Amino acid sequence: MSNINSKAKFVIFIFLGIIIGFVLTFVIFNTENAEIKKQSNICNKKIELKNQNTGNFTKKLPNTSQNPSNYENKNETCSNILKQVNYSGGLLSPRVYAGVLEPRSFLITNLDPLKNDLQSYLQEQNINTSIYVENLRNGVNFGIRSGRGYFPASLNKLPIAVLIMQNIEYGKISFNTTFPIMDDERTDSSGTLYLTPAKELTVRELLERMLKESDNTAFNVLYHHADKNELGRLLDYYNVKINVNYPYRRLEYANQTDLVTTVSLYNIFSSLYLSTVLYEPDSEYILSLLKNTEFNIKGIANLPDDIVVVQKYGEYYIDDTKLFHDCGIMYVGQSRLFYCIMTKDLEAEDAKRVIGHVVNHIYNFIVFARSEMKIYKNETERNSNSLNALSSDALINSTQQLP
Repeated sequence: MSNINSKAKFVIFIFLGIIIGFVLTFVIFNTENAEIKKQSNICNKKIELKNQNTGNFTKKLPNTSQNPSNYENKNETCSNILKQVNYSGGLLSPRVYAGVLEPRSFLITNLDPLKNDLQSYLQEQNINTSIYVENLRNGVNFGIRSGRGYFPASLNKLPIAVLIMQNIEYGKISFNTTFPIMDDERTDSSGTLYLTPAKELTVRELLERMLKESDNTAFNVLYHHADKNELGRLLDYYNVKINVNYPYRRLEYANQTDLVTTVSLYNIFSSLYLSTVLYEPDSEYILSLLKNTEFNIKGIANLPDDIVVVQKYGEYYIDDTKLFHDCGIMYVGQSRLFYCIMTKDLEAEDAKRVIGHVVNHIYNFIVFARSEMKIYKNETERNSNSLNALSSDALINSTQQLP
């Protein structure tokens, strides 16, 4: 009798194990399918954004400012996402599984020839300049005196723009909020907004004038409405050593306490590019304002019309101080190159010439390197195909000889 009970218990135990295994398999399967369905819905839901002048778009994000920017999902990216949705346990970069970074992409990893050429140019011309360049797709970089500190000039407008966008996201203000323009905020040092008869302007207008025209009146107005504690935390996040009272900057510059480096500007641009502080439409909006500014870097660097550059320049020429900087991201095909060039003791036109030469050199190096990588990639693919063909022929021959 006891043997029969033991066998019955054993059968029941096995049966329960099968049921539990079936349930677990069903749950896992449906979880994966739910994730795929979720990603499919995201990919198939086209993001339609109206012209940036309207300030309206259809995509909704939690607490987002619904600011004006233009972009779409790409069908090919979505199809790649759907192929490999469940990559959380993989050891490769999620960008590969998501199709953002294709396998066998042969990303540029050797920037030493570019660095050597630029160092030789600076030495020959005896130019006091700092440079930092990074491939944003894989982090390969180099610096030339990149740790040297410079007074930021109008580069200090970037943290203010980010902070204002944060306040819009938090609902403290909106694009249509108006700020008064006080007489002591008007300045002719940069931009023409000081001439406006308007007594107040919207946040949108002030942001666009500050970034596209580097208008100092717009900067003064927005700065005076920025919380200094929040600004301090943001500067700490970017590792930017600027006093929160930096509009009163001559004292800080004289004491060498209000300085930025090419690397600290990389922190700001990469944060926008990767949308680490703001929601993606808001980062996109700020970068879009830096796309076509009054500083025509594409013309100065003699770049093709189809090349996109988002950048911010800064100049400071008072008494014996001569500073001119330009930092940004260059979009060359699939390449994304951050560059930052800071000059000292050069007249404005000479500084522009140097910056144009460096940017042009970066562009031509990337174009040449990509063409070389394409040849290399094609050769490896041909060799791989040849080996596969030989293996197939050998297999066919061996099978034909079988009895």
